[in-house]
Amino acid sequence: MTYQKILNFIDKNIIYLIILSYLFCMFFFYLAPDFIISNKNMELGYLTGGDTKRYLIGSEKILNLELPSRKSYLGYMLYIAIFQYLKLNLSYVVISQIFLSVLASLCIYKITKKLSNRFGGIFCLFLFLFYLPLQIWNFYILTETLFICSIIYILFFIIFFQKKYIPLIIILFIFTISIRPHGIILIPSFFLASLIWAYLGNNFKIFWSIILFICILLYPTILMLNIYLADNNLENLMPNAPIIWGYKEMFNSTGFIISDSSNGDIYSLLIFVKNNINIFISSFFKKVWFFLARVRPYYSDFHNFYLIFFNIIYYPLTIYGLLKLKSKSLLGTILMYSIILFFTFTTGLTFADWDGRFSLYITPIFFIFASIGLVEIISLRRDKKNS
Repeated sequence: MTYQKILNFIDKNIIYLIILSYLFCMFFFYLAPDFIISNKNMELGYLTGGDTKRYLIGSEKILNLELPSRKSYLGYMLYIAIFQYLKLNLSYVVISQIFLSVLASLCIYKITKKLSNRFGGIFCLFLFLFYLPLQIWNFYILTETLFICSIIYILFFIIFFQKKYIPLIIILFIFTISIRPHGIILIPSFFLASLIWAYLGNNFKIFWSIILFICILLYPTILMLNIYLADNNLENLMPNAPIIWGYKEMFNSTGFIISDSSNGDIYSLLIFVKNNINIFISSFFKKVWFFLARVRPYYSDFHNFYLIFFNIIYYPLTIYGLLKLKSKSLLGTILMYSIILFFTFTTGLTFADWDGRFSLYITPIFFIFASIGLVEIISLRRDKKNS
């Protein structure tokens, strides 16, 4: 009788138990950095990366009512500026990022539960909270956690759409786009998803309205893209960038044709891609491979084994979930497909990053599809047994 009560208690409170376990793990990481993360900087209550100084300088400029030099990170600089304005130590940023991850985990649970069932939601919640390469960024004064969580919030409010959410969705979109340069990818992702959603639903008034809206926003969108290109100077970066950024042993190729008349804008970039199409095709799939597999030649065997182990768990389930998802016509689910497509395609055109952070932006979406795939496999096995 007592055993059954324990099982009932666990079943009823499984979400809270998982989150409490997660918070315990985060607390353990926080208290024992020398044994877990091996980084003395954690003694300050947070970890820093190569871009941390840029964000701190930018946030100080904002507090002085000045615009930062790298405007494509404005959202995160604003986020940091709030803590600096309140005279809070940067360790509070870490605490806030852990809280944002918990909130995102509840959103991802609700999304997966809606698209599959409660078990799928629980499985996705567990994957998200206990995938260490994802959660480790909570401790860094870097954009990753805020950017990943913001994407999840957008998906949540679109999938559970109500008219009263429209202002919040717009604010979230603008803020997410401003967190880091990758945010610009959400614009074409959303427009493509909206067009497909309107077409599949035979909402041709909405379809043509979106076309008109795209035409109206085309010019400011190009301006934003040009800001991104000016900040990152891709035409100069890509010829000197290897397949994996910073790994000189694996270059794209030699023989890039670089125009002397480049203006550093989107038109110049398109001309640059056209002139070097053979090189891009040959390196595209290598970049996508390292982007999705997340393994690296310079990682330890244990590190690569850890990544491969998780890949074997969730990638087959993800593919099955992508194919078997029943609610493919929902705007939110179409947007998930679109975000995966554009983030992957963008990496293929540019480069895979050194530590696999870029792929983490879409990893939670993979977890959603993996959970859906697992539920579908279980349902299929049950149907076979019953028949």
